[in-house]
Amino acid sequence: MHARGPGDGRPVKLVAIGIGSVIFGVELLRDVFRVPEFRGAELWLVDLDPGALGRMARLAERLNEAAGWDVSVHSTPDRTDALPDADFVVTAVAIDRLRSWRTDHELALKHGFASVLSENGGPGGLSHTLRSVPLMVEIARDIERLAPAALLLNYTNPANRVCLAVSRHTTVQTIGLCHSVAGQIDDCAQLLGRNRADLVVHAAGSNHFTWFLSIRDATDGTDLMPEFKRRTIASDSTEPLVRLITKRLGVRPAIGDDHIGEYLPWAAEVIGTSGYDFDGLAERGRRASEMLEGWGSGEVSVAPLLAEPSEEASVDHSAAEIMGDMVAGRTRRRPSFILPNDGLIDNLPADSVIEAPGLVEDGQPIGIPVGAMPEAVASLVGRELAIQDVAVEAALEGSRDLALQALLLDPVVSSVYAAEAFLDDVLDTHREHLARFWS
Repeated sequence: MHARGPGDGRPVKLVAIGIGSVIFGVELLRDVFRVPEFRGAELWLVDLDPGALGRMARLAERLNEAAGWDVSVHSTPDRTDALPDADFVVTAVAIDRLRSWRTDHELALKHGFASVLSENGGPGGLSHTLRSVPLMVEIARDIERLAPAALLLNYTNPANRVCLAVSRHTTVQTIGLCHSVAGQIDDCAQLLGRNRADLVVHAAGSNHFTWFLSIRDATDGTDLMPEFKRRTIASDSTEPLVRLITKRLGVRPAIGDDHIGEYLPWAAEVIGTSGYDFDGLAERGRRASEMLEGWGSGEVSVAPLLAEPSEEASVDHSAAEIMGDMVAGRTRRRPSFILPNDGLIDNLPADSVIEAPGLVEDGQPIGIPVGAMPEAVASLVGRELAIQDVAVEAALEGSRDLALQALLLDPVVSSVYAAEAFLDDVLDTHREHLARFWS
């Protein structure tokens, strides 16, 4: 799919849904106003929170003026007003994210599960799936109806499960984005004492459950994986769970301890169950909101936002850059895309959604085949993909039986009675957001 551009008779149209998120929204907008292909574009900002939407719209106008981009900026709480004939849709939506995530973690611990993060896998990951998947499929069905040629770039977590649901239940072309692998590649280069550009790295798996499969010198093809694993095990700076897994399984995770620990029942023995720094996240959000007010009011200059790329763009190719590459018909590699497998990883189901190295080739986003994963980790990832199959259907059908099955398949769940009690608690606590289970 090539997005339409000025040469096709109209400007590129981008719709950003969930723009009110202070971190995602600011990062996306600063990159949009640095990518030349968005000059003269039509930009629609969508969020249900009128205050957050207004703040982001003011920031967009300030950036537009400072960059001289001549973008047509619109804002609305109704995505159906924004979507008709969109070329690109970017989503980062969540239902009461911080409170719900903290509650999921507390419920998992209350019922005796050794949950280390409770966001994408384990019992908390199921609860998150039940909330996020129906919402994202509803959004995708609106895209299917109003902008069938659009590319959906999704940041909504749990990203692998969300992308699986959208890919299976709609016809919308969907790619999930996460810069975790890119950050790990930076760590890899540092550990090897090399520049990132000097390495060709392949990492793959399921989002937040990814593994380094090959690392080679970009010039002569030398295999650097043995040295990388040796240094991983020997380095005091390596996270303890990553070090242990590399030593015992012989494969280096391409993700940090907290995320990979969501899928392993023994991870809590190594890193504990303190979960995410929820108070720290709330404080970062508060500070970001204060900065946003200053930018929007004009009291604080937006020039520094335009002078430097976003955090994502600094370690990876951001969503805005990917869209710019597509409009321009460029070719560029990206450390990872979340997309249908279709043979990209030989020993995982072809109809699953996986994370693999990505490429925009002549303006077309595709995945790069990586062959087979080592069997030890292919079995772990394969089990997680099987859980995702059931969890997604549970979310869309509103089926308590399927939701319980997803829990009982999960290695972090150690008791059928605790699983039943946890599920009852989840359905009751989040009842207002789980209408399918209560209809």
